[in-house]
Amino acid sequence: MTDGRDLYAILGVGEKATEDEIKKAYRKLARKYHPDANQGDRRAEEKFKEISDAYDVLRDSEKRARYDDLRSGRAFFGDAGAAGGESYDMGGGGFGGFEDLLSTLFGGGRPRPSARQAPSGEVVIPFATAARGGVVDAVVRVERPCPACGGAGGTGEKTCPTCKGSGTRTEKRGAFSTMHACTGCGGTGRVLTAKCGSCSGTGRASSNQRMSIDVPPGSSDGDLLRLRQPDGSSAIIRLRVSPDRFLRREGLDIHCSVTVTAPRAALGTTMTVRTLDGRIRLRIPPGTQPGTILRIPGKGVPHGSSRGDQYVRVEVSVPVPANDDERRLWEQLQSLEGIRRQHGSE
Repeated sequence: MTDGRDLYAILGVGEKATEDEIKKAYRKLARKYHPDANQGDRRAEEKFKEISDAYDVLRDSEKRARYDDLRSGRAFFGDAGAAGGESYDMGGGGFGGFEDLLSTLFGGGRPRPSARQAPSGEVVIPFATAARGGVVDAVVRVERPCPACGGAGGTGEKTCPTCKGSGTRTEKRGAFSTMHACTGCGGTGRVLTAKCGSCSGTGRASSNQRMSIDVPPGSSDGDLLRLRQPDGSSAIIRLRVSPDRFLRREGLDIHCSVTVTAPRAALGTTMTVRTLDGRIRLRIPPGTQPGTILRIPGKGVPHGSSRGDQYVRVEVSVPVPANDDERRLWEQLQSLEGIRRQHGSE
């Protein structure tokens, strides 16, 4: 998620920042790095994802409190060592393996593979499906037990020469002592005597398979999903979200813009606006000024039992008179405006 970077630093706020300060900082950065404003800029895309992930934690009081514990070390170390009796790989340069750790602490109701695991493919999903959640069908490369060795990876066993059978290795970095699974045996303490020639000892075989993918609500471009099938096959896929020409997302909120003519802005009107749930009628109040933002509650991205909102920016178009009759009408309007101002100043 953040590769060990401090979430407060990502948003450019202090650890005592208020909820409003965090929201303002997020919106400022989101506008700057949003993919719609940086077409084809992968660095800006990754930055936007990082900002969104940081905001997702800090905007939630419970997640923020747990992150603060994690950040200070209280979530890891007590009288008995790692919290909950578990050991976490914190890697080099501070909080390595940060995404796995945040996922463990904060949950989220969906499997999130480690950022170090390479995806087996990408699946393009519509903007609305990513925001609301849903099911899409796609062909992905999946792994299943090797048919040649039945998933065993080979024959015979011997003690792992790397860890001498313990299955772990301990690494000390300053005041932190971390325990890792042995890379030689994957934590089992044993290795194969003879590896399977078909799978080179991995015990897995891969093939293309069509499957239905359950996309969680609030998914973002670049998210990784692990797909598991009843037959033991699995795949890690990267989600690619198609941009929407009308809607754009900032955190849990949806933003869009509409344009009305000057007479309609002055007199008020209703117009059809597209949302994640379909089209609705939106009332434009009389006297609406250019740049006015109208809020549609509960039409944003789902988050647990609640949802974000949709914000509609209203732009006003001023037409060029097409003929003499139209010009005379505008001149009459201008004259009336001058009279109103004159009386207002007296």
